[in-house]
Amino acid sequence: MNSNEKNKSFKSFILITVIQVLSAYYLYRFFFIPPDMPALDTEQWWGPYPMDLDHDKSIRPLTIEFSDVMINDLRERLLHRRPLQPPLENVGFTYGFNPRYLNQVMEYWHNKYNFKEREQFLNQYDHFVTNIQGLDIHFMHIKPKNVAGLEVVPLIMLHGWPGSFREFYDVIPYLTAEQPEQKIAFEIIVPSLPGFGYSQASVRPGLGPAEMAVIINNLMKRIGHDKYYIQGGDLGHTVGSIIATAFPENVLGFHTNFPVLLSHRAALLYITCGSLIPSLIETKELQPRLYPLSEHWSRLIEESGYMHIQATKPETVGVGLSDSPAGLAAYILEKFSTWTNPGNKKAGDGNLLKKFSLNQLLDNLMIYWATNTVTTSMRVYAESFNEKQNFLIFDRIPTNVPTWGIKFKYELMYQPDTALSFKYKEYLQSTVVEDGGHFAAMEYPELMAKDITQAVIKFQKFWNFEKQESNEAPPLHETARTVYEFTVKSINGRDVKLSDYKGNVLLIVNVASQCGLTATNYQQLNELHEKYHQKGLRILAFPCNQFNGQEPGTAKDILNFTKDRGVKFDLFEKVDVNGDNAHPLWKFLKKAQSGTIGDFIKWNFSKFVVDRNGVPVERYAPHVNPLDLEKDLAKYW
Repeated sequence: MNSNEKNKSFKSFILITVIQVLSAYYLYRFFFIPPDMPALDTEQWWGPYPMDLDHDKSIRPLTIEFSDVMINDLRERLLHRRPLQPPLENVGFTYGFNPRYLNQVMEYWHNKYNFKEREQFLNQYDHFVTNIQGLDIHFMHIKPKNVAGLEVVPLIMLHGWPGSFREFYDVIPYLTAEQPEQKIAFEIIVPSLPGFGYSQASVRPGLGPAEMAVIINNLMKRIGHDKYYIQGGDLGHTVGSIIATAFPENVLGFHTNFPVLLSHRAALLYITCGSLIPSLIETKELQPRLYPLSEHWSRLIEESGYMHIQATKPETVGVGLSDSPAGLAAYILEKFSTWTNPGNKKAGDGNLLKKFSLNQLLDNLMIYWATNTVTTSMRVYAESFNEKQNFLIFDRIPTNVPTWGIKFKYELMYQPDTALSFKYKEYLQSTVVEDGGHFAAMEYPELMAKDITQAVIKFQKFWNFEKQESNEAPPLHETARTVYEFTVKSINGRDVKLSDYKGNVLLIVNVASQCGLTATNYQQLNELHEKYHQKGLRILAFPCNQFNGQEPGTAKDILNFTKDRGVKFDLFEKVDVNGDNAHPLWKFLKKAQSGTIGDFIKWNFSKFVVDRNGVPVERYAPHVNPLDLEKDLAKYW
């Protein structure tokens, strides 16, 4: 090769290297570098011009009223509706709301729905309105009673579309019930988002989820709360997440029943790549909620047709829905069927009454009908999915507010905690539920209330931990070198020093009695114990109820369960293995042996091997069976 050719080759090499480096740099920036926080105008005026600088900022009582004029007009429309085309044979709800069943709903609405009684029902809680940034914003305000000795906790609950403040009526009694054992009392604020129900809509374009977040934060300040907790789902999740991201100084914790990231590039890449090896992303039990991706994307596309219409032509579809109660019912109630469980579409009645009553569903419809706000409520989609008002940028900005999710089985989307932690840097926990769908507060109000309460308690502990004095000694799990420095409690409540196990090889496992992995793991752990006990193997089992509530029993229940299975290895007190309340031993184990995709425990039956010196040396995922460890254990005899 002559000098010219060498020179050309060298230049080509340099050029290719530069291109590769620049490509890697821009790919890294594209996926992993968050955008700057958008500037939000906290005083932007959404009311009519000229702006009234002296507008009334007082908080005024509001009474929900179904006027006789409105009721008579509605009944006339229900009575004189056009005959519906009969449905195709045996289609259920697969073509949308079944016309045959819609006739039954319309008959109930016309003849059996007691308008005045339901009006009184909706007025059982105190309603108010106040002008924020030019718009009258409606909210319910439920203050707790008998609060002596309790800390009053402000909680704002945010609805979605096609929901309303009515979504929370069944969960409020559980949250406001006396719970002195928790030492907290909930003060609940439930607003109607701008353009929904009794909250005014903007008179000009631009009021999207981020702008709603500003209004809601200003509302809480108007009420008198500079710091508060948030609960939200659907659009309420989006608005709540933006508040937590843009105003972290005001938010003490964020609880969501729709824990998803719609546009975090790295998280979506992670989930997509995970389809090649799902076991690296999610446990075997939960993988069907996410993979194969094609099945879940197919359902999402099928169920999101409304979003494309509302994001482009809300006024067009709004004409029919505002003018026809039958059209409004079919359009909205169909979501309460298929978004609750996709299997419902096979039923002729959509299984609507399996989780809801007609009064519940029609109450929600009445809020849209009485206020004539279905069109203005749908505009938020047009304000969300456009270049000027792209709210999705907030999905890519890290959030340090402590966050907790509850994941219902049939929710429209599912994402693993590892993906959510790309944004929510203090994602404390997910509660996994083996039923339920999109309208969680209406489907499982008691479960939702318990989960919200647990989350708020964890949020409080999170902040107490953060406020520890800097001169305090660091926690044991941060300084420990071996497991021998820890003390645990046996299943009978006796203190056990792990230094008593010096010289043995330990296999430490978090167990559960009602898991799909239980039978295999308990059987094989017993086999390991019998085969290698003489060689110095000791198995330490710690019951844990953090994974889908699969270890709910008392110590006595767990003992009886293990006795029935002839368990001979050592059993200890039930503990948490994740979160702030995790036992220090488990914090140490996770720190010493991080997992493939994070140090948190993914599921029941995670396994740690500790050598004869007390040092954690191996970690195995829940799907690895105990007998598969034999070859690796042999290294430590």
